[in-house]
Amino acid sequence: MIMPFDSTETQVQTIVTPKETAHYRIITDDPDNWHLVTSKPISQGELIAPKGTTLYVDVFDIEFVDIILEETQEQKRIYTTKHAVPGDSGCAPTTLEIPWCLMNHSCEANSRDQWCAETPAELEFSETRATRDIAEGEEFTYDYVLEQYDYRSPFECLCGAESCRGAISGFGGLHSDEQAQLLSSASPYVQEKYRRQSALKNIDVSPLGRHLLADYWDCDTALLNDEAGLIQILTHAAQAAGATVISSHSHRFEPEGVTAVVILAESHMSIHTWPGNLYAGVDFYTCGECDPLQAHKVISEALAVGRVKLLELERGRDDSPNSMAVVPGGLSNKAPLRSGLEHDGTWFLEGRVPGRRHSNINHGFSISELVLNIQTQFQECLIFDNPVYGRVLVLDEIVQLSTSDEHIYHDMLIHPPMFTHPNPQRVVIVGGGDGGTLREVLKHNPQQVVMIDIDERFVRLAEKHLPSLSNGSFKDPRVTLLFEDASEALLRYENSFDVAIIDCNDAIGPSEVLFEENFYETVARSLKNDGVCSVQAGSMLDVDFLQQTRVRMEPHLGSATGFRLTMPSYHCGEYVFLMAAKTCPPSGPDHALLADRQQQRGIMTKYWSPSIHHASQILPAGSTLW
Repeated sequence: MIMPFDSTETQVQTIVTPKETAHYRIITDDPDNWHLVTSKPISQGELIAPKGTTLYVDVFDIEFVDIILEETQEQKRIYTTKHAVPGDSGCAPTTLEIPWCLMNHSCEANSRDQWCAETPAELEFSETRATRDIAEGEEFTYDYVLEQYDYRSPFECLCGAESCRGAISGFGGLHSDEQAQLLSSASPYVQEKYRRQSALKNIDVSPLGRHLLADYWDCDTALLNDEAGLIQILTHAAQAAGATVISSHSHRFEPEGVTAVVILAESHMSIHTWPGNLYAGVDFYTCGECDPLQAHKVISEALAVGRVKLLELERGRDDSPNSMAVVPGGLSNKAPLRSGLEHDGTWFLEGRVPGRRHSNINHGFSISELVLNIQTQFQECLIFDNPVYGRVLVLDEIVQLSTSDEHIYHDMLIHPPMFTHPNPQRVVIVGGGDGGTLREVLKHNPQQVVMIDIDERFVRLAEKHLPSLSNGSFKDPRVTLLFEDASEALLRYENSFDVAIIDCNDAIGPSEVLFEENFYETVARSLKNDGVCSVQAGSMLDVDFLQQTRVRMEPHLGSATGFRLTMPSYHCGEYVFLMAAKTCPPSGPDHALLADRQQQRGIMTKYWSPSIHHASQILPAGSTLW
């Protein structure tokens, strides 16, 4: 009888079992070491107990099981990490076998699990039989080496036999010659684990690989519902690709459809079918020297595919411009990549921008050379060259800058707040991973700049592929780089900075939190009382969002105003930056004072000037944006 019990700390099960049966009894003289002895003589080859006697308990999410003996109410706690039998390719404990979990180990076992040769190596398919004659009252023992593969900590064997190996550590702990000698006597679980481990020894562990995605249309309907047949096809496909199959898994859905997967030493292959649509989605991922195109050939022929769409990705190649490259072929040659790349990789189409423009307007760039296309931990990064704009940076399918006009962006984001403050000595930059903001801030000769960007990999890639943006500023000794979440990192600073510059992506994905009112409150806390803050706000087409951002800023950062600018490389061109201040007008000093500060600091600018500073704040008559 199994009685589940939920604890706030862990999942527990309680098992009530007989202390004595016609075949065995549980000895409890030592409360810490219960064990089994026979109730009658047992002959070699005879079942230790009739079928159905053993109790199997699924302990995948259970830390321990309490066993209670029915006659005496004695109780013992069995920890699954020590007593459960592994049931998957990772040797994870999944099943507890009662009462056999109480049996002692021995180098000369008198019983062991017998397995059906045609079934998977799962505990439910085992039967414990005597490997020699067992006398009445004799303790049951079995050899862990033949039943288990791995143990976390080897332990000393005290069986006393002349052939004793001294320490038990599972089959994986034996020398190779011992493994070869005992393998045929081991359980199917141990044999399968040994086969997988042996296969891995000969596999190239390099991450370099190929990932092929395929859409198959007009397939053979009968095969799309054939669970066993699909596993067989995947297995043959893996072999054709030169891969080593570790295991296979499948599931048939009702009323139709199958998901089938083969796990490879080199990664995996999978197929998902929709028979009603005559469609199958297939995923081939192989590392090393395997060729997934050979697997594609096998599967497409087996399914009698009518139409094919293929996409191949290079995997494990850092900074490779071919990390996402389309494979021509199949009966349809259009396969859009992420990042808005057209199928032949010669154009980028920007349609994912937020607000009213999303999916309603496309903005296109021809690509003369694809420089970089990778996924960092936080965002997708695309860099390409364009004949008009020069080198273009795209993050999460949105253009961030081009080398032809980035000076407009950075001049208007940095110099209004920096010239507005009379003496900006300590500056914090949120975002700005491309380095352009840092480059312009350092022109004002501050004592310290703290730059917080969550994506270190992107910063390093930008430094390499967009060197004119940072211009060596990341190595300036006045700069402190923090690769953290800015909403958390800024909490360590209070009354610290003269100027804060929020140079983040648009308000989607990881940057969305940087447009929330709570974040502006955090920024205000980090600023001194006379601090100034500027924020990249968004497109003039999204007036509602601009107004919302201003409303969220002002309670914490002071009154705000906007600076309009035209960025030719940006989607629909006209953008707004907001600047806020508590102790001075956000519009900044008058023309003369701005010119005087620029001269005193000796700063040459490409776009910003005192005249543009004030002209960019002018709105059409009747506008209430600021």
